[in-house]
Amino acid sequence: MILTDGWTSFWSDVWKSITDAWNQVVKFWAGDGESIPYVANFLLAIIVLLLGVALIKFIIFIINRAFKINRGIIKERSVKSFIVSTIKIILYFILVLIVLNILRVSLTGVAEIFSSAILAIGLSLQDVISNFASGIIILTSKPFVTGDYIKIGESTVEGNVVDVRFLVTTIETVNKQVVTIPNKTITGSIITNYTKNPLRRVVVDIGVDYSTDINKAKAVLVEIANKDNRVLLDPKPVCYVTAFESSDINLSLRCYVPNALYWDVYFELNEKILIEFNRQGIKIPYNRLVIESLNAEEKINLENKGKVL
Repeated sequence: MILTDGWTSFWSDVWKSITDAWNQVVKFWAGDGESIPYVANFLLAIIVLLLGVALIKFIIFIINRAFKINRGIIKERSVKSFIVSTIKIILYFILVLIVLNILRVSLTGVAEIFSSAILAIGLSLQDVISNFASGIIILTSKPFVTGDYIKIGESTVEGNVVDVRFLVTTIETVNKQVVTIPNKTITGSIITNYTKNPLRRVVVDIGVDYSTDINKAKAVLVEIANKDNRVLLDPKPVCYVTAFESSDINLSLRCYVPNALYWDVYFELNEKILIEFNRQGIKIPYNRLVIESLNAEEKINLENKGKVL
């Protein structure tokens, strides 16, 4: 009898616990008659979330459409992408806060967690943040844009800018090599942009023998430049004596060409100068090694002379 009463009491407690839990769930979702039922908040949060996502997509569509219709607003493709991505992140963040508020989630705890996460991420990703900040500087100040031919610092890295992203910038060299450079390296270096100005000066330095008629050599160099239709006549080509070396006199031919033709003109001028100097008898000094072959008697005389000395 006692055993039966014990089991009855046990099952009664289990049923009471289940009933209490169910009542709490019902009270939580349906309310107690005095406050708004939580199910209403939940359904409202879903509706706001769906409408918010649709609204954000519509806003981003309008912004992208505006950039395409009016290309004069912002010409740089990387800046457009950055602006659209930033606006999208901000809008989604605001939407999440609104939905959490509707669901009666305390935002104080969320703010504390968010602050701690930012601190931890900031300490562990210092280089990433530095590159990101440098990317913003590049995109806003625009020392170069996609398609420009640039050189970074004193290094040999130079080429056409292929893409500018938040963390890195991609450059394609004249050898068709793709070089990826961290943005903080770029902002911390001297940037030479060869595309900003539509003109570029070609400088060809060449040494001539001290016996050379300098006026004749200078005239030949200027004439070679003037005969090339790609070389601009204003500013006109000029030639200067730039240095006196131990074995030659340095001449410097300087002329201006359209930026896109720089390398073609530079290489062809070098070739034309060599051909014309040979034709005109203008000597270009160079180091020579003379080897003499001595017979046995000459070798003995040379050895005896060395012993006497």
